[in-house]
Amino acid sequence: MKRVLCSMNSSQTSGSHSWIPAVLWLILILTVSLTGCMSTGDWKEKGQKDYQNGKYADAIADYDRAIALEPNDSELYYLKGLSLYEMVRYKDAIDAFTGAIRQNSEYSLAWFWKGRTSYMMGDYDEAVRDFFKAIEIEPANIEYWYYRGMALSSRGQYDMAIQHFDKALLINKNDEKSWSARGFAYIMKKDYDQALHSFEQAIVVNPQNAENWINKASVLKVMGKESEANVAIDKANLLYKEQEKDISKKIPRA
Repeated sequence: MKRVLCSMNSSQTSGSHSWIPAVLWLILILTVSLTGCMSTGDWKEKGQKDYQNGKYADAIADYDRAIALEPNDSELYYLKGLSLYEMVRYKDAIDAFTGAIRQNSEYSLAWFWKGRTSYMMGDYDEAVRDFFKAIEIEPANIEYWYYRGMALSSRGQYDMAIQHFDKALLINKNDEKSWSARGFAYIMKKDYDQALHSFEQAIVVNPQNAENWINKASVLKVMGKESEANVAIDKANLLYKEQEKDISKKIPRA
């Protein structure tokens, strides 16, 4: 149900309603001044448009006005959290996502973005917990497995991280970023054969991504396979040249 608050004139605040305590009228008038005559849906729609246009501060204000009308709408808190995240107001974003979860504990996206925000703050323990909750609710979502794997990698739990990347790849074997993340996790374990395999699979998925060739070259150099590494570097050079990028900072050094 859409709720609407509209401005009131002085005649509406007196007469037959004079029995209403003055304090309640003051609260009502302040609420009206914040919300105007727009409905919850109007403010939500305006917030989404402002968000799409990069006007994140305006979007936050829009969602606050919508929340004033519908304080139990979990999606409004979630959308507000996304805008706060874009403004790098991570603590406030976590509060907003927590508000969404408080209204709907099965809101997997709110758990996921709370995890993303915790990850950006370097709180990997909290991120791992949040991503786990998102996975419990929506186990077929590849992004949830991937990001929990990243958080586990950041905690140095590479075996568990690889298990998560493998789960993501079971859902979609062509997920390029999961192959790459898997490769880096194996590098940290010094299992270069598996790292090389992962980067080669990333190349199969997207051979036009020069970074995949650079990652392959890096492992080949560590393995002492200089000639093969140089072939991969040449391929990366060609791709960067086509993209008008400078490869000099990208080539792994011996």
